[in-house]
Amino acid sequence: MITLLLLSINLACNKAATEPPLDTGEKTQANVDKTRSEAILTDVSQQQPETPINAILNLPEDQAGLVLAMEEKETAGAAVEKLVAMGPQVVPTLRDVALHGQDIGARGWAITGLQQLPGPEADKALLGIQEYGAAPELVRTWAAAARINRCGELDCVMALAPLSKQYPALGRPIRLQIESKGDQLGDLASALQAVATTPTLAEALTPIILASGTGPLAGEMFTHPENEPRRLAAGYLGTLGQASGAQMDIAKLYAYTPGAEQVPWQGGALYVPGLTWDKKEAKVLSGYLVSWHLYCDRMGLTQEKQQIYNNLQSINLHRPAGWPDWPSRDTNALLVQYGQAAGRPALEKVLSEHGVKDDTKYQGLLDQVGSR
Repeated sequence: MITLLLLSINLACNKAATEPPLDTGEKTQANVDKTRSEAILTDVSQQQPETPINAILNLPEDQAGLVLAMEEKETAGAAVEKLVAMGPQVVPTLRDVALHGQDIGARGWAITGLQQLPGPEADKALLGIQEYGAAPELVRTWAAAARINRCGELDCVMALAPLSKQYPALGRPIRLQIESKGDQLGDLASALQAVATTPTLAEALTPIILASGTGPLAGEMFTHPENEPRRLAAGYLGTLGQASGAQMDIAKLYAYTPGAEQVPWQGGALYVPGLTWDKKEAKVLSGYLVSWHLYCDRMGLTQEKQQIYNNLQSINLHRPAGWPDWPSRDTNALLVQYGQAAGRPALEKVLSEHGVKDDTKYQGLLDQVGSR
């Protein structure tokens, strides 16, 4: 027996819709004969609410009894099975029941039947039901869910996923479809972009994204062409960073590369996972960021310097690292603060890596730190 797709929404509205389908300008109802539809609507407006649906619709004889049976709980499933077995010829009947049926259960069963039927005509019918503004929201939600459940490819699910903004109950069928088709997911960048575009996909895609690991996530955090996926990647890295020993692995992602031709996050925002950093890892990470700040100062990269400063301001970073004061915007003052927190040898190492230990612009910084 075909299982009826019922979402967790309060059932409401059990009278037939009496207005014609909205004209959206698209050929979404090409499978329905216009004359027949107009006749149906005329009959609907003239009938009493209790009139059986098969008396309203000009149904073929072999379909009329089955439509009536769809209104009874005990016979609905078997009736839909028999209608579906007739093939695409029953699409107009099921569509009309879904749009104009007086029994809410029968309307749901009709949508279930359309979901089971192959071919573009059933696709068009479901789209038409979803877009029919006079239909109850519950019926429109069922139609949207049926469209998602018909998807054979993950790309189809992703294309329909934004519907969850209008119909929040679609979150579950979308998640189930993505979970069953996870092997079709392209690269990590596509997954992050999908979550950025449609946040309701996060529940389904998060396990897949986290499974990609620290390295790939770091790559997207630094290089994705759009900032929102970068931010999401940093957030997922933060989740991985909560595991024992993972903080140092994340801190090392920001290591300065002597002789670098550009900053690793070139072309976008710089994000640092919002962890509550432990003392050792905080010192290592703040040292790397200070080193990149010095690099940007030497290269005249004003915007990149500001990006680094924005992250150093995190009290969950500079405080556990032992900084004596709030981080300074000035590179020389920032270097001194780092030296005071990490020690003179640490600052001397940074200056030596950049070959500026004897540069007049940075002279005297070690003396300000003292012998600590």
